[in-house]
Amino acid sequence: MQQLSDDQLTAAMLASEEALNREYARIVDLVGEFDKRALAPTKGSRNTSVFLVSALRLSYKEARARVAQAKLAMPVAKTAMASGKINREHLQEIEHVMSQAPESLPDAERTADEDSLVALAQQASPFTVRKIGVRLRSYWNVETKDPKAREQDLARPKRTFHYNMTSDGAMKFSGVLDPETSTLVASVLTPLSKPDPADEIGKPDRRTKDERQGDAVAAVFDLAARAPDLPINASERTTMTVTVGLDELERRAGIAMLDGYQAVSVSQLLKMCCDARVVPAVLGTAGEVLHLGQPAELASPAQRAALAIRDRGCSRPGCTRGPKWCTPQQMTRWIAEHGPVELKDLGLICERDRHLLHHTDWEIQAGESRIEWVPPAWLDPERTPISNTAHDPPRHSAA
Repeated sequence: MQQLSDDQLTAAMLASEEALNREYARIVDLVGEFDKRALAPTKGSRNTSVFLVSALRLSYKEARARVAQAKLAMPVAKTAMASGKINREHLQEIEHVMSQAPESLPDAERTADEDSLVALAQQASPFTVRKIGVRLRSYWNVETKDPKAREQDLARPKRTFHYNMTSDGAMKFSGVLDPETSTLVASVLTPLSKPDPADEIGKPDRRTKDERQGDAVAAVFDLAARAPDLPINASERTTMTVTVGLDELERRAGIAMLDGYQAVSVSQLLKMCCDARVVPAVLGTAGEVLHLGQPAELASPAQRAALAIRDRGCSRPGCTRGPKWCTPQQMTRWIAEHGPVELKDLGLICERDRHLLHHTDWEIQAGESRIEWVPPAWLDPERTPISNTAHDPPRHSAA
């Protein structure tokens, strides 16, 4: 192993994983044929799962999973597994989802849904496939539900709120909200329940998540008691006055100070400015202000709304974070741009994947209808652009 270069070691590891996936696909096929021939009783076991436990020393959970994967008709997933494109955990999650497909689901739609899960599995983790599977099952529940019952649910949404007052005047409450109201409540509480920034001596917000959410609920009721309209977005973005030397600006190198206390690199500063109202102030060699620009915003409110509709969330392949967790990202660095930014040059990216974009070899570009991510050469030597499909509804529903 030591004689391999870094690139050779990475390539060998990826090739070995594909070989392992192909071999597992063969195991599943063999288990299926073994079960089809009902050979377990001839080997002293009452069924195939029990035989796998005794012969292969598997756990009963793993044995049952292999038998379930072998029995369920999943031609698309099994073909992808046989080619090494998805792994055992992907196959297990896909089997778990497809096994719950309603019997009334047409074969064409069943195949389209399986194909969507397989496409997602080739760019995301098994956990993401599981999350999208939950969403897919919710589509099935709506599509297969009786239309009259569906209309009754919409006409009379289920909303309950129960509370009682304690002896010291505090309130305890519980309740259930319909999906539409739940979305509204979440969009209000999310920005209000964010942790406060560190105080003047560097101590972080000590409140727990439940405490922050409790404070958010109190703020909403206080606002509702005083205002006729309740705004959905309860926070404003920071205004940043960026002071940077002309030489450093041209070279994109050097150190920047935040409020005179925290040092960051210019590349970090550029990343931080992606979603701030930026007032650029360029300094000369003696510290004099050479230019003080007008406040500039990366995206207008209308563009942000359009991005939420177009991207549906973070554009990084495999990411499931929705629009409220994301901010607009420009295809090129903001500081090199002049004039308004067009919608086609923007894409939604969550905070976690913004770090990935700025500090690794991943790149983004504008595709025909959505943002495309270009993987690093070590992951894909061809560097083929890919788009995120995690937010896409089932294909037949979209059609």
